[in-house]
Amino acid sequence: MKALSVFFGISIVITMGFSVNAQQKKSPNPPAKKPECLIKGNISVSSGKKWYHLPGMEDYEKTRIDPLKGEKWFCTEEEARKSGWKKAPTN
Repeated sequence: MKALSVFFGISIVITMGFSVNAQQKKSPNPPAKKPECLIKGNISVSSGKKWYHLPGMEDYEKTRIDPLKGEKWFCTEEEARKSGWKKAPTN
């Protein structure tokens, strides 16, 4: 009987461990942007270059930011440049 109790105790601990690990591996929700930070820091899929887009620029509205891919929101152009991003080219 004691062996059975030990078995169930170990089983519970192992199961709880797997449950915790599974929860830790889930992707976190992307952080919400600050309302005052409107500059979109996008990474080009084709070139890997880091471009920032200002409101009113040609591709601003269709540009989507995915923090899980390293993309960011910036509050100022200076902040974007200091982080290694360049202003997106315009046509």
